[in-house]
Amino acid sequence: MPAFSTSFLAARPVLRWLAALLLLAACWPAAAQTPLKSLNYLYSISGKKTIGGIHNKEPLNEPTFYTDKLQFTTGKYAGLWGSDFLFREYNDRWQMVLEAEKQWQQGALVTLTWHACNPAQNVSPCQFAGGVTSTMSDADWTALVTEGTVLNARWKTWLDELVPYFQYLKSRGVEVAFRPLHETNQSAFWWGGRSGPNGSRKLYQITHDYLKNTKGLSNIVWVWNIQDFPTLPTDVADYSPGADYFDVASLDFYNGDGLTTAKYEAMLAVAAGKPIAIGELGQLPTAAQLQAQPKWTYFMGWSELVFSQNTTAQLQALYSAANVLTLEEMPGWNAANPNAGNLAYQRPVTVSSTEAPNEARFAVDGDPTTRWSSLYADPQELVVDLGATYPLSYLTILWETAVGKDFELLASTDQTTWTTLRKVTGNTSLFNEYPDLNTTARYVKLRGTARGTAYGFSIRELAVYGGLATAATPAANPALRVQAYPNPAADQLTVALGAGWPAATQLTLLTSTGQTVATYSDPGSARRLPLAGLRAGLYLLRVQSATQVHTLKITKQ
Repeated sequence: MPAFSTSFLAARPVLRWLAALLLLAACWPAAAQTPLKSLNYLYSISGKKTIGGIHNKEPLNEPTFYTDKLQFTTGKYAGLWGSDFLFREYNDRWQMVLEAEKQWQQGALVTLTWHACNPAQNVSPCQFAGGVTSTMSDADWTALVTEGTVLNARWKTWLDELVPYFQYLKSRGVEVAFRPLHETNQSAFWWGGRSGPNGSRKLYQITHDYLKNTKGLSNIVWVWNIQDFPTLPTDVADYSPGADYFDVASLDFYNGDGLTTAKYEAMLAVAAGKPIAIGELGQLPTAAQLQAQPKWTYFMGWSELVFSQNTTAQLQALYSAANVLTLEEMPGWNAANPNAGNLAYQRPVTVSSTEAPNEARFAVDGDPTTRWSSLYADPQELVVDLGATYPLSYLTILWETAVGKDFELLASTDQTTWTTLRKVTGNTSLFNEYPDLNTTARYVKLRGTARGTAYGFSIRELAVYGGLATAATPAANPALRVQAYPNPAADQLTVALGAGWPAATQLTLLTSTGQTVATYSDPGSARRLPLAGLRAGLYLLRVQSATQVHTLKITKQ
């Protein structure tokens, strides 16, 4: 967010400890192996290249407005796509999150900011002026960062509002560079400008621990961020939450002196070998400045300021520079098909009612922008036929705004006897996930008993996942067992048949909609099927003899 009018002091000299920390940073490894592929990539380009990016602020229902405008101006798509949970327009957050998934699939680095409302005011959503930019008393602040208080609990409740979005992105394999409580040394924000161990950094630590440790969100790259005030050399120490609490240290540039060497060295010092980035700015750096300060791993231009503070020629020169990475130059995240392993993907669905044109098939089509919706009455049912009996482990539901408040999840092998997997009451979340199902079934049913709105039940996507392995034996006879592994598979699939299958058994690989891809009829109880030339996605493997037929799902990575 752009800086506010501030009287800047003369820049202070870099303190002596800075030199020592810089020496430590210079000796730090140039790469790292973390569980996050996007963070590993930042390590790999540090000192070599910088990802160019742009923020997409409100309206959230146009989540590529500024990205598209930059492409129109330069002919290049930014390698970083940024957006914001914001402080209003909460109904459009899902559209923004679905765009984040799309950008990740296209290979962009995804970063999200959050302009949180003031919990002491207990108003959310709120206005920017007087809400995001507001003050908090010292007493309220102490309560906020103290476990067990009303304000502390309220803050965690507000964090809970973000959890379903991150859970959904995690379920789809998307990593997010998250920048909460940005510009922690900026006193115009209610969370900022409080130095010391119980100040702004304490709230950042609480936020980090709650989302990462309590809620288990392992798909976040934690970005700690401050602004380039003249006090930066001491601010980096006074406001840093500590090395255990951030993955990337970023700086916002709004002071008129731009990318000075002192600022660069101060950020290198506090990062101590971790990646550094330019969190936001209006006047973009030149390619020459990035060449002189090569450790900046990305920059994010702030929405409209990119076009008011830079000429077209400057933007074109920057985005065509050899040391600035655009989307087409990003390596991609080796992102698996988001529907890989989803046993419900494009399977037959039956429902109790339909509100046209939102057909039943849209609940399992793999496209979260489509949906099934029922008529406006309770109860309603949706049943998915997985096509074979599988050991089930995990199920997710992405609702449209018309959420199911009370519902049951049931499973069956024959559509006659049903086992209750979960009974849910009082649901308000638009994203539900249910691990540890520990059941075996061919049919999965959602039975809604109470709607959360005056509308029907409306599901964007229902996904069901099974364990690594195999469809269950088609009969009680172990001799007719079929195993296919690994599943998901990359280049080759091994199919092992029980002794009851004759040598002439035919294997047929089909698309998920039933079109034949290849047929294999060579003799033997174990066959190795080549998959390298196939597109990633869901396939069906049909095993057929003169007297037996069995079908199971295969995922090609």
